[in-house]
Amino acid sequence: MASSEPPGPRRVVTIFGSSRARPADAEYRDAIRLGRLLAERGWTVCNGGHDGTMEAAARGAKEAGGKTIGVTFNLYRPSNRNVWLDEEIVTESLFTRLEKLVTLGDAYVVLRGGIGTLLELCLVWNLVQSPEFARKPIFVVGSSWATILDVMRDQLPMHPWEVGSLTLVDSVDEAVDRLEAQAAGEQRTPKSKARSEAS
Repeated sequence: MASSEPPGPRRVVTIFGSSRARPADAEYRDAIRLGRLLAERGWTVCNGGHDGTMEAAARGAKEAGGKTIGVTFNLYRPSNRNVWLDEEIVTESLFTRLEKLVTLGDAYVVLRGGIGTLLELCLVWNLVQSPEFARKPIFVVGSSWATILDVMRDQLPMHPWEVGSLTLVDSVDEAVDRLEAQAAGEQRTPKSKARSEAS
């Protein structure tokens, strides 16, 4: 069922990755595992709602009993909308779709992908430099991104804090572990601050 409104408050991870991945591919299997691990820890999985790793992550989340959101693009519907979505947000333009994917996420996981995934990574990477998005972590998975990021750091003008706003991880398991550790730390911070102020 399509929805034109964003969902209510919940813990959401937006996942970016390739639409070209197929079930026999390692990145498809990784995306299934990522979706399952996130769902098991109570996160809602959000992605572009079509095929490839989008389908795989949503499938993994649903098979684990989790919730999924797909932000689809009218140009691609309905031919490759995946069947694993609890909620579909249909957008009329690529720009609106990107805005929804970014604003819905409390965190981002970037899997191997093409130029569309690179666009999504660069968008969230730029946005987390702003106060509105500064507390939203980005986890970039795999050696292919490590190579690309090394070139970008070497060849482009970049501040140290820009480099530090990405977390490069080796696997989806590590991405979820790091996400959970960060979320747990943020939940403890207000309590610690309150105790300090009261003393």
